[in-house]
Amino acid sequence: MTDYLHALDGRMRIKIAAVKGSPATADEVTGYLLSSHGIVEVTANPITGNVLVLYDTSQTSQGRILHRLQEAGYLQKSAQVPAAQGDGLVSVLARAVMETARQSMVMALI
Repeated sequence: MTDYLHALDGRMRIKIAAVKGSPATADEVTGYLLSSHGIVEVTANPITGNVLVLYDTSQTSQGRILHRLQEAGYLQKSAQVPAAQGDGLVSVLARAVMETARQSMVMALI
């Protein structure tokens, strides 16, 4: 199961519950993904349950990587790739602007 997925072109960070607290599962996921075409690097952290995947966008895609993880039973079928790959930076900038505005309003009230 995953409750977190952050994806940019060539990079995905996925929280996989089975990896958290299990160095053996972290190693399994790492080996499994590294055997996949187009995967450049995988770092699975058994402390956080996060799996960082770096991949060549000309050889594979976010959808294919998620599909492989689902086939192997590491993710449920509900895991989805964010709608637009370019939204990552726009979303980060929008959140930063909103946070700055929120802080300004708080300071104005004080």
